[in-house]
Amino acid sequence: MRSTTTTTTHGITKRTRLIRVLGRSLLGVIFLVALGMIICWLVVIPKSPRLIVETGKVIAHSSTISMLNATIAFTVKSYNPNKRASIHMDYMRMIVDNMGVRFSSAIPSFTLTPRNQTVLSSAVQVNFEYPFGYTEEINPELQFSAEVSYSIKKWMSKPRLLEIYCNHILLKINDSTAFDNTKCKVDF
Repeated sequence: MRSTTTTTTHGITKRTRLIRVLGRSLLGVIFLVALGMIICWLVVIPKSPRLIVETGKVIAHSSTISMLNATIAFTVKSYNPNKRASIHMDYMRMIVDNMGVRFSSAIPSFTLTPRNQTVLSSAVQVNFEYPFGYTEEINPELQFSAEVSYSIKKWMSKPRLLEIYCNHILLKINDSTAFDNTKCKVDF
């Protein structure tokens, strides 16, 4: 005849073995799913878009010794270097900064298909102050702020904030300035 202590111990070890097997199986499934996600991400590493400033133009409306009221227009080429992923610009804003004073304008949303480029033309109304008197040239800082989503077939990523900085832009007043394809720095 068996004692009651051995049957109780046998039942407890059976339960703990079942819990251990279930726990290990669950950890194995979680590990395989994570590994699959990492492999998918490595196969389709989304690259950030490239922006190049092609031309800039300052159209002066009124100008005094200390003030410039003008419209600044830029032509910017945006290129998607990805092979599979499309880039959707959900929201984009062009910001022109001159000595801490910021002027901005909205750019309509657009989608860049893989290995494709889009030419953007955007203008902003500005009121610059000349601290040292009138000059023939201005040197504003050009910046873009955008919410970007990546899409591959039916999958779409969450929107991310993308900051783009274009430096060393020297514009002549009432003249069109062609840049030697000035590349912009993209910051995720």
